[in-house]
Amino acid sequence: MLELHQFAPQFGLPNPSPFCMKIEAYLRLAGIEYETKPITDPGKGPNGKAPWIVDDGKTIPDSRFIMEYLNRKHGYPLKGDLSEEQLARHHALRRMLDESTYWAVVYERWIVPENAPTIRDAFFSSIPAPMRKLIFTVAQRGVKRALFGQGTGRLSRDEINHLAKLDIEAMSQILGDRDYFGGEKVAEIDATTMSYIASLIQSPVRSETCDYIKTKDNLVAYHERMMKEVFPDYAS
Repeated sequence: MLELHQFAPQFGLPNPSPFCMKIEAYLRLAGIEYETKPITDPGKGPNGKAPWIVDDGKTIPDSRFIMEYLNRKHGYPLKGDLSEEQLARHHALRRMLDESTYWAVVYERWIVPENAPTIRDAFFSSIPAPMRKLIFTVAQRGVKRALFGQGTGRLSRDEINHLAKLDIEAMSQILGDRDYFGGEKVAEIDATTMSYIASLIQSPVRSETCDYIKTKDNLVAYHERMMKEVFPDYAS
């Protein structure tokens, strides 16, 4: 059976990482059997990040390549009758979330002083208190370097929230009054969108971005609907 190596559930979500959550959502939506293998140190993975899967003796890291692999193996189970133009739009939306929105989530969780202790105590709870702060500080420095290299770390908090709110506005406009980002039926893109929306609506920290998404009634309704359909054990 396929093994999904990912973080343990956290913050009332099946996974604190939108990358991990979207792969598990994809597996559930596609009806692919799997078992989870909780990890604490993503550095032990093939590319130093989570998630990764092990299937038929093959180890595949990176959520993008995991989905490509599973699509090829299982005949694109969530493609439906979507046109090539629709699929191209979904690709662009997914890239916006992975390369823009994600970094706003990371910044709010790890860098903002009043939020960082929440992440420290959640992710490093197994480490004795005297060492927890030191270990977290080392990890936080790595996150800061990544944010600076990517570009988000060069912006102010107000600028980061502004750009994230533009992403949320785009999502709201794209979804409109449809039930799914795939249209009338759920599609592969919904595994990604539901994961990011959940990470913001059920965020463990407060931010303008998290408050803003809750003003978008269609995204809130979508979140509640998708959690009940895909992760009923975590739905409120």
